[in-house]
Formats: sequence, structure tokens, C-alpha cells
Amino acid sequence: MRTTWRDDGREKAVTAPVSLIITAFAPVHDARQALTPLLRRDAGDTELVWIDLGAGAGRLGGSALAQVYGQLGDVAPDVDDPERLAAFFKATHDVRAQGSILAYHDIGDGGLFATVCEMAFASRCGLELSLDSATGEPLALGYRFRRGRLPG
Repeated sequence: MRTTWRDDGREKAVTAPVSLIITAFAPVHDARQALTPLLRRDAGDTELVWIDLGAGAGRLGGSALAQVYGQLGDVAPDVDDPERLAAFFKATHDVRAQGSILAYHDIGDGGLFATVCEMAFASRCGLELSLDSATGEPLALGYRFRRGRLPG
């Protein structure tokens, strides 16, 4: 994937590395119960909860965001604890069945900030975020390109 643009008369380009995409499908018995990234503006005050399955690793080596910072990154996303992932899937299924979860989105190529923006854009709304309990630079939450080094 490649994108090009002009900035102050200079030609610029970003080329994303070819990546393997694995997909799956399953029967959906009631599409009204499917979770989407759309924020429910008709549900009153709600909260977004960030569940960090990567335990702070924030690995996005090879991501489009890394390339924006002129890096490729050397730490690619991975699953360190398959049991944690399975428990998360079960918990998500359980809270969905209880009606306690209204939307869902993974953290992808852009880290936490891009994920939240994607949800807001798709829902055509603004958000008020509190990162009081988060440590580190707010813009850097959810991604790391090089071992121990964040962009900046």
C-alpha cells in the first residue's frame, strides 16, 4: 500500500509493508447483537474503557503509524498470553449478553488515539477523554516502535 501527497511543493510518500491478513467468519444468529465501533449517543452518558491485552508492550512495529514517524519498528504485535486473549473474548461475550457493552474497537495501526478518533468519526460525535490514570505521554499510549523508544 502506498500513499503520496505534496507538502510545500515537495513530493512525499509513505509505503506500508505488505502484511498478512487473517480473517474468519461465523454464523450470526441476531445481527442486532453484533458489536460495532459506533458509539451509542442515544444511551446517555457512557464510558470508553481501554483494556490493554498487550500488558503495556504497545507493539506496533511495521504499522502505518510507525512509518509516519519515519520508522519501521522492530517489535511487531504478538500474543504473549493466549489464555488472556481467550478470557477477554469470553468476558466480552458475557458482558454483551448482559447488555453492558455498547460498542467495541481493537487498537490497530494508530494506537489508542487513532482508535478513539475512528470511533468518534464513525459516530459523528466528539469525545471528552480522561487519561488521568495512564502513565507516559498521552499521544504515545498504545504504541511503541523501537524497544523502549517512543516517537518524539
